[in-house]
Amino acid sequence: MILKTFIHKYTYCAVGALIAVNCAVVSIFKLEGIYFGFVVFAFCCTLQFLIKEEEQNKPDDKKLIVIPEDLFHKIMNIIPETVYISRFDGSVKYISDGVEKMIGYRPDEIYRTRNFLLQLVHPDDREKIVQQLRKLQSGSEATIEYRLLRKDGTYTWVSDSLKSIKNEWGNTTHYNGVLVNIDEKKIHDKDLQTLNARVYQLNDMVNHHAVRDSLTNVYNKRYLLVILQNEFNRARVQKKPLSCLLIDIDYLEAIDHTYGYFIGDRILVEVAKCLQKNLNPSGIVSRFGDDEFLVVLPEVGKEELVKISDTLVREIENCTIKDEEKNITISFHVTAGGSTVTEKTKNITDLIEQASKNLFAAKGI
Repeated sequence: MILKTFIHKYTYCAVGALIAVNCAVVSIFKLEGIYFGFVVFAFCCTLQFLIKEEEQNKPDDKKLIVIPEDLFHKIMNIIPETVYISRFDGSVKYISDGVEKMIGYRPDEIYRTRNFLLQLVHPDDREKIVQQLRKLQSGSEATIEYRLLRKDGTYTWVSDSLKSIKNEWGNTTHYNGVLVNIDEKKIHDKDLQTLNARVYQLNDMVNHHAVRDSLTNVYNKRYLLVILQNEFNRARVQKKPLSCLLIDIDYLEAIDHTYGYFIGDRILVEVAKCLQKNLNPSGIVSRFGDDEFLVVLPEVGKEELVKISDTLVREIENCTIKDEEKNITISFHVTAGGSTVTEKTKNITDLIEQASKNLFAAKGI
């Protein structure tokens, strides 16, 4: 037994010893044969030593660190994430105990039914999971988010990190996943979306009030001056006509004192609506003062301005305001003064002042 072990462990040395003995026995000149045998034996021993040293220094790929299965399960059950291994036919081969805390089902309940986890996926997310599993069969990786049905009937959001598993022949046979609860993240994302929507809404409101009159909803004076300046520059460059019309509600202050300020506000709103209704799309209406409206009329000359002014005044004065509580109908009148850009018009101030002079002239002031 000892000899057999020696030969197995030191094969080359044993072969060298055998050759040396044979050389000593069969050689005619025994002394020379012994020398030759020693040389062969020494060579074989040296060869044995070199091979043995190479085998010791060579890393052994087959020597893998193997974690006992029970230790692996203990580790997987400690971590907060849920780890699982599944086949592509839907059967779960392993799932950690964390799944019970996540969705309320024990691992043994999941093992019993094929496609158990897939059946728990929200119907709106299921097709996304099926498509991703098909991609996994080609050896890909992915992280997807979807909803899982809990045992209590509610849904929980999870993030699933998927990775395919190949056998020794390179065929994809399984895949593993790591489930992480992301309910808090989704709540945070939803709150952030709500906040962003609210900020957008507030910005829209701010922008609206920055350019609109809060009562009549037509442009305010500040923004109208910006529009008028742009139209004035365009008219000068393109050599096209530009007119504006200043409309004043007569005796509005007296109407406020007689019938109340709410009636006066209703008249302002009605005039704004009437102006917008009877102007073409290029006409721009703004509230220019307490009882005044300024209308910008791009590409409108002096003759056309007169026609538009007469039409607007007539349509506005056909409107009436009814106070049903007091059972009265209130009529009102307006006066208009217009102006058109000429060679003498230096800027928009000149244009507006000329419209204001014509308005005062129409009132007889």
